Amino acid sequence: MLPERGKLIVATDLQGNVADFDRVAEIYEDAARKRDGAILVITGDLVHGPELPESQWPDYLGTYYHGDSGEVLTRARALADRHPGRVHYLLGNHEHAHVGGPIVSKFFPDEARRLEDILGPHGTQAMRDWLRTWPFVAFAPRAGLVMLHAAPHARIERRDDLERLPLDGFFDVPLEEMSTRGTLGALLWARTTSTERANAFLRAIDPTARVAVYGHDVARSGYAIDREPLLCISTSFGCYDGDKLYLEWDLDEPADSAADVATRGLRQLYPSAPTVYRIG
Repeated sequence: MLPERGKLIVATDLQGNVADFDRVAEIYEDAARKRDGAILVITGDLVHGPELPESQWPDYLGTYYHGDSGEVLTRARALADRHPGRVHYLLGNHEHAHVGGPIVSKFFPDEARRLEDILGPHGTQAMRDWLRTWPFVAFAPRAGLVMLHAAPHARIERRDDLERLPLDGFFDVPLEEMSTRGTLGALLWARTTSTERANAFLRAIDPTARVAVYGHDVARSGYAIDREPLLCISTSFGCYDGDKLYLEWDLDEPADSAADVATRGLRQLYPSAPTVYRIG
């Protein structure tokens, strides 16, 4: 449960992009200095990015960067330490790969093993211990915004159901089956859902919840609304700099709909960068 006053900053799917993390942190810390302070929520997948030379970079990955997940985690931990209780990281499917989830292999045969080899035994254990404390969902009660990693496809009766979900036991599950593997699979892997199922999830979190904000999928233009109440945002991975978006919202301002939040709350991560995919 987030506070009821101040500025809310929401970013998604950085996947080892140090420059984009630094930009999000800069935006948040600027907002945090204002009268009512600020809250930052990053909806998972901070880790596991490409480590390609620029000459081999494919256009579909957007603006070039060299992934450095270890450095992103170091900076993420430092930011949270500077702002205790105000910076929140949600568990994504890539973080889950380190704490019981299936192997993900976007850029390496085993992304988790690649990062853990870099971190070494002590660094790996420290990371795992930290990741196990990350929540699945953040809720802004006055705004009516629910933030999570993937689309709100999971079936739950009440938000306390999320406190009892086991992380372990998914190592051998094929990726194409994860979104159908119970509550946890849907939470971390679903790319979309129906209006009815999304609203049921929101009501289970709180009767006042109205909009689900998430990442996981790549919205090339920076955001997508498949249907109400779903708002998918792409802050970093898979986008060109001019199309990267984050959410800025007053925590005491009620949100009417996903379209309302998109219209009034989305901001360019790099305002001076040219857009590539976005229209209008």
